[in-house]
Amino acid sequence: MKKALCLLMFTCFFFQFSITNAQIGNLKNKVSNASKEISKPKKTNKTEETKEASTPSETKETKTVSSKNNSGVDFKELESKKMEWTSTFERLEKQWDKITYEEYTTLKKEYENFYTEFSSEYQKANKKEHQDSYTQKLIQKNDASYTEKATDEQMTGLKNKVKRSFDDKDWTVYPSDRVADIETAERMIDDIKVYLKGQDAELLEFEKSLKAQKDKIIEYVASGGLEKRDAEIEKRLVETRTLHAAGMSDASVNSTVSSKIDKTKYGTPIKTVITSKNWEIERNDYGQINLKFVKVDIATKKADGKCYYIKGSVARKYEGGGQYGNQYLNIYYTEGQMNCNNVNK
Repeated sequence: MKKALCLLMFTCFFFQFSITNAQIGNLKNKVSNASKEISKPKKTNKTEETKEASTPSETKETKTVSSKNNSGVDFKELESKKMEWTSTFERLEKQWDKITYEEYTTLKKEYENFYTEFSSEYQKANKKEHQDSYTQKLIQKNDASYTEKATDEQMTGLKNKVKRSFDDKDWTVYPSDRVADIETAERMIDDIKVYLKGQDAELLEFEKSLKAQKDKIIEYVASGGLEKRDAEIEKRLVETRTLHAAGMSDASVNSTVSSKIDKTKYGTPIKTVITSKNWEIERNDYGQINLKFVKVDIATKKADGKCYYIKGSVARKYEGGGQYGNQYLNIYYTEGQMNCNNVNK
């Protein structure tokens, strides 16, 4: 009986020991497999890789956009716009850009709306109020540029610019120049108008007078007024031209004029007046004598019976040793036709 009982206990103990060894073996296998699995590189899909790779840059982006406040407003963007606004008012103050008073008023209102938002966000970001003194000074200067009417100085400048354009003795002689003066004044008026808050009755009336005068001058030229005037002037000159008074007399000079003049071109001399008081000496740059000469006025008559006023000189080249060569005639220019009755006046 005791043997049977001992045999039964031994069998149970052996069976339990066998199970425990089997369990331990399984556990060892699992651990071994787990260690192998860990040693292998972990496979990840592309989405996971992208997320992992983006993590550092997202952190950096968060630092860059640190200017955003709790309301999501990017204050750096506002600062950039603020600089643009300041630059706008600087250009207006220097008159690099020009806008009408109406446009300027609208622009200021837009800036006021912007600055309300900007100053609010500035206070949130910096825990203090923003100082806008520089831009406000620019705005004050720009405000002062706009006036109710043209200044006295501006009106005086305009009138001085076109003064000659209203002088009949001037614009009838130089019509193109006087039209150019008026057009310059018109551009000056356009610049003045930009800075007016409203219409200036005096300036508008002056502008109308400029247009009327310009039209008058243009019509004068188009209708042949310049040519008519030149003809009238020449007619008056013909009646008033006379030879100058004689300064000396020399029969040889008169003889030279009569024999040397080109009668086909200038006509036949009918009177010669020596206007010099004596023979004048012409020297070169070294003080050496070149020649001596006298000035002459000559009245000629052509085959058509008309008389002309000629200016010239009779000269003798220096040959050295106190000697001069033969006399010759120089013709300077033809003054123009003269009344034959004036030849001997």
